[in-house]
Amino acid sequence: MDKETKEAIKELKEEAQIFTRRGQIESFWQMHPFFFDKSKMFWAWDNEHKKWILSDEIDFCNLINLKLGIDTISGKDRGELVEGFKQVGRKHKPKLAENSWIQLKDKIYDVKTGKIFEATPDYFITNPIPWELGETEDTPTIDKLFSEWVALEWKETLYQILAYSISTKKFMQRIVGLCGGGSNGKGSFIKLAKKFLGQENCVSSEIKNLSEDKFEPAVLYKKLLCVMGEVSYDDLKNTNMLKKLGGEDSISFQFKGKTPFTEENTALCICLTNSMPITPDKSFGFYRKWMLIDFPNQFLQMKDNLIGEIPDIEFKNLAKKCIRILTEMNKSEHPEFKNEGTFEERAKRYEQRSNPVMHFIEEFCNEASGENIPLRTFTNACNDFFKSKHQRIMTVHQIGKILREEGFQVSQRRIEEVNSVVILNLTIKYYQNHYNSNQKLHKETNTNVDGFGDINVSEEKVQ
Repeated sequence: MDKETKEAIKELKEEAQIFTRRGQIESFWQMHPFFFDKSKMFWAWDNEHKKWILSDEIDFCNLINLKLGIDTISGKDRGELVEGFKQVGRKHKPKLAENSWIQLKDKIYDVKTGKIFEATPDYFITNPIPWELGETEDTPTIDKLFSEWVALEWKETLYQILAYSISTKKFMQRIVGLCGGGSNGKGSFIKLAKKFLGQENCVSSEIKNLSEDKFEPAVLYKKLLCVMGEVSYDDLKNTNMLKKLGGEDSISFQFKGKTPFTEENTALCICLTNSMPITPDKSFGFYRKWMLIDFPNQFLQMKDNLIGEIPDIEFKNLAKKCIRILTEMNKSEHPEFKNEGTFEERAKRYEQRSNPVMHFIEEFCNEASGENIPLRTFTNACNDFFKSKHQRIMTVHQIGKILREEGFQVSQRRIEEVNSVVILNLTIKYYQNHYNSNQKLHKETNTNVDGFGDINVSEEKVQ
């Protein structure tokens, strides 16, 4: 058989293939790339946003009916189509993207090599940042906000957190804790982060759910940011999953009705709280995961659209700044956040913010044999201290439980013919006078107005 005959036969076979079910689906794939992964999930290429998105066979049936006029209502036809989508989709699985790739709009930037190229369905990319690369790194409005929310030396740390969040490789293995009372900028920082990263790249969850519910980690799959809300002091009974979510540990993702699979987490977990949860895990592996930042200032007036007033050009410039910061982090032999401190310093910071009762005792109490304090009096003094630090107020029962767990004797005693629950062998030194003087100073200095019309009460003024 000569060459021309072979080519003619090949063309006839290809034309005939178009009219088969597989040929129809292959033709559909040419118009709308898709694939079917081993965990039984369908993915479709979103050509407008240049990314892969989770989809299902219903979407494909509707599209193939629209584009090729194929009947998708008949049970037999629909069954053949769905099976065809699975087989053809598995065959067209895209290549894995490099961990060093960051997608801004339709362009991919390699922070290791410096290369820039177009995003295509050839690679499994799911997290484009919705901003183009700016021409400069000028972000004056964001600079001002960061300087008001945190101490000046922590401003660069906030930029590092944003830069780290755009990376799908959590190479620093950190969980971020934003600490402080309400109306202090934590929520506004998260709103800024979500606008920068894109809402579809962000999710919300809770520490307790992530630690105890086997399906909850699935909400983080292929996301860039997970915001964890206020926590109770005893939420952290199981720390194994939380340590894995810090990054570079494989975790099991389980979607209901799908095959479980194992991958690394891509989302940076940020916890917003006025007190960290007490941890039974005192290991190096736990404490080294945490990067804690205090938001010490309180704003008595908050603007509803504070983040909306930031010019779009600053978000583009922020993208340029984050690419530069992330590139520097990747080049560092031992990357770290500015001001995060040594392991010992991080452990101390965590304990002070997770067990403020012990912090209060260390600062304002003496252990004295034969002395005692009524538990209710101690609780009131503690809560005065917590208020001055914008931390969570605790009940008598909660504080009594913590004291017993820490080895203090808490029991009933008869004092002046009245039964009372007391803490044995403990006295308060000088806290009440210290607190009263601070309250007076707080009232006298509560007049510092920032550039956005918010009253800014500095932590330094009430310490």
